Amino acid sequence: MIQPIFLRTAVAHAALLALCGTALAQTSAEPAPVEPPAAAPSLRQVDVIDSTAGAAATPARRAQSSSRLGLSVLETPRAVSVIDNVLLEQQMATSERDVLRNASGVSSRSEYYGSYSQFSIRGLWANNTFNFLRDGAKFVHLLDPPLFNIERVEVIKGPAALEFGQVAPGGLVNYVSKRPQADPLRTVKIGTGSHGWRSAEFDLTGPLNADGTLRYRLDGGASRGGSFVDGNTPRKQGVAGSLEWQITPDTVWRAQAETQSIHGTSTVGLAVPDPKNPRSADALPVGAFYGEPWLNTDGHLRFYSTELQHRFANGLEGRVHLSRNETHRNVNLPSPMGPVTNGKVARGYWLAPGQEYTSDTALAELRAKVQTGAVQHTLLAGMDWRAIEGIYGARTTGNLGAIDLYHPIAGLVPPVASTGVTRLSSDARNTGVFVQDRMVLGDFGLLLGLRHDRFKDAYTTPVTDLSKTQPSAALSWEVRPGSMVYTSYARSFQANSGTLIWGDRAAPPSEGKQLEVGWKQEWLDQRLMTTVSVFDLELTNAPATDPQHPGYSVLTARQRIKGVELELQGRITPGWTVTANASFQDPKVLADTTAGANVGNRIALATRRNASLWTQYHLPQLPGLWVGGGLVHQGDKFTANDNKWRLPGYTVVDLAVGYQFAGGVRLQANLKNAGNRRYYLDGTTTAAGFGAVVPGQPRSLQVSLDYTF
Repeated sequence: MIQPIFLRTAVAHAALLALCGTALAQTSAEPAPVEPPAAAPSLRQVDVIDSTAGAAATPARRAQSSSRLGLSVLETPRAVSVIDNVLLEQQMATSERDVLRNASGVSSRSEYYGSYSQFSIRGLWANNTFNFLRDGAKFVHLLDPPLFNIERVEVIKGPAALEFGQVAPGGLVNYVSKRPQADPLRTVKIGTGSHGWRSAEFDLTGPLNADGTLRYRLDGGASRGGSFVDGNTPRKQGVAGSLEWQITPDTVWRAQAETQSIHGTSTVGLAVPDPKNPRSADALPVGAFYGEPWLNTDGHLRFYSTELQHRFANGLEGRVHLSRNETHRNVNLPSPMGPVTNGKVARGYWLAPGQEYTSDTALAELRAKVQTGAVQHTLLAGMDWRAIEGIYGARTTGNLGAIDLYHPIAGLVPPVASTGVTRLSSDARNTGVFVQDRMVLGDFGLLLGLRHDRFKDAYTTPVTDLSKTQPSAALSWEVRPGSMVYTSYARSFQANSGTLIWGDRAAPPSEGKQLEVGWKQEWLDQRLMTTVSVFDLELTNAPATDPQHPGYSVLTARQRIKGVELELQGRITPGWTVTANASFQDPKVLADTTAGANVGNRIALATRRNASLWTQYHLPQLPGLWVGGGLVHQGDKFTANDNKWRLPGYTVVDLAVGYQFAGGVRLQANLKNAGNRRYYLDGTTTAAGFGAVVPGQPRSLQVSLDYTF
């Protein structure tokens, strides 16, 4: 069932590139030269030709891949967190949770049995099918992207249907791939650490011809171990390659391919001796394993993309992007677990091998700058298309039998084969057309946009077939160069595919809307940037279980999150950098399944407070030596809207030290969870209380050595 989609994607590639080729042939014989992006003295003068350019710019002037208008972070009239590769190297990030600790308003849950990470943004779950991007295009997020090929990560807050179609309204996460560079660079890195962690990475880039118009990048990595859970030795490996060709001064073509695989034993966390007290699990060894060695999760990801950019004339440019990602997973896990009876833990298993997902995305857009009197317009018009097909594994459930609470012995239960039936789980198409106009008059900017989407999922019964038009507007004021205040209004929708309401009717989509007010400010000669944003976000028409008709839903769920986010990023002195954020939220249930039930309670898994800090300081007395450290705080959360069972919050402190030797050699050591704090990322509950909790990483040491030449 994958082959037809692949053929349609190939035809789409050929057709769109042919259209661009025709446009190139009609371009003037003497095109205007492409001007390199530069740090500009005022907001109105920033002119970014390539939306991925500016990685080395100051925090405020850096361009975003997520901005289809080519706006810098400072110009964008909404909150955006940008996490670059330099920061991730300082923190020695090895997981997606390590990455998104640096973004305000993001709270993490446990990994889905070693497969992918789960997050809430502004109190609402980030959907793994619609709320993750790769290089500005939709990406099915069922395996964590490999960090060896990531240049930076952008977290776009709030509803963003204008640019990206249907999304859950909390926000999106955009992974930006590493690009080929004109200057040769070669880096190799090895690492070792606690819990048997071993890693190796390489990164090679440079020109392939004399004039540097053809460039390449090849990188890859592999790791083994690092899990503190007994009997679990996860493995990850992957490789990526990309080419970039400056065909003319006005035309750039690039292509990349990436593959990765993961394998690990599925873990479910710790049993809870007292189901009403999650901290009772503190009495158990943090690495206790209650599963079976044959219950494992493995996956493979392949990602391909190609993009053509061309400037037709001064102020007029176009882009065509095509990408495809394929994910294969075998998910076999111990679930559910608990309760504890007479010192024994009840266990079950859940098998779903043979999962196949493919996602194809095509995007074509034109951007123009025109002047009408005193008003400068940046116009955008485009169209995108996405196809998603999923084949669900042969699901089987069963009983593993009880295991000793304090001395669990695995390997006594023989492997079980799945007896379920593989079935199609999704077959969706989404087409969107959009227009935007950013008008600047003096110190004021007005951004207006409109997007129309058509979404159809042929798998559902009845078929989900809907159309939606979403407006967006923002007003900004450049108080002075380097200082902007803004207010914005945005909407979003998310199809409730497969959700039936009584009468066998397909449920209409859930909707999100947000009003945001913010202030962005540069300090210290543009070295430091702060952002303050206040938002009011509401999710309506969300499905909930129909209390009168089992198997059906009602669309009464309504949730509202009010909050404040603070961010600081940049360089205080030439040798002192800092990244800090804090968020304060009031996530409330306004309506639930039954009238009056849970109203006023906190939204499930939403935190009231989150904060993180990371700072690095180069010692002037010892050139080459730096010290660093930071903390992560995540507030408590309830496992359900009834607010009956609460998971405590936590604060974890990390430390780091590094030395840059002459000749391109760098040594670094990171002590994570330096205080060895016992904390829990997630938990499962029943009416009686907690069945299991997932502990966070205990104290661990990681050391890396890299050589750049």
